[in-house]
Amino acid sequence: MRNTSLNKVHELAKKDPRVVFIGSDLGHGTLKAMRAEMPDRFIMEGVAEQNIIGLAAGMALDGCIPYVNTIATFITRRCYEQVAVDLCVHNLPVRLIGNGGGVVYAPLGPTHLAIEDFAIMRALPNMAVVAVSDAEEMKRLMDVSLDWPGPLYIRLAKGGDPVISQPSDDFRIGKAILRRPPGRVLMVATGATT
Repeated sequence: MRNTSLNKVHELAKKDPRVVFIGSDLGHGTLKAMRAEMPDRFIMEGVAEQNIIGLAAGMALDGCIPYVNTIATFITRRCYEQVAVDLCVHNLPVRLIGNGGGVVYAPLGPTHLAIEDFAIMRALPNMAVVAVSDAEEMKRLMDVSLDWPGPLYIRLAKGGDPVISQPSDDFRIGKAILRRPPGRVLMVATGATT
């Protein structure tokens, strides 16, 4: 799912000169092709998550659409004040992509356990929160993310999840996809880890 989302960032960048990628302490091979093809639109910071939010805000104020990627707990908890003040108050079109939402990265310890990211991000003004179910749905989300008017938090699972979405799904940010007609019981799920 992460590779799908980042490959879509590269694809979107080829079509739209406003798209830039900002990563924080990701592997050397991350978006290698984009880095080679568009080095001026590919930024890899070290462990400086608060700084990349400020950088993304400045770039968005200058007309860019930044896609920012790092581990979910770091892009939410560690950067919360910067996300709230720099992005949400100004309703800037910055896309935050959080790897390892939920308990996916739990074996790495409590610093990587992103179980409250939905709650804290939904509490922010103008912030939309999305968790897709699989890589195919991720492609549909990334296509519509470009024109989303404000900040967007995209929660990723680890990857390799079975594809359960269908090409006929009417994917829209903020709209549920019904799998069965309404009845006496309602079951709601989001993303791959819940």
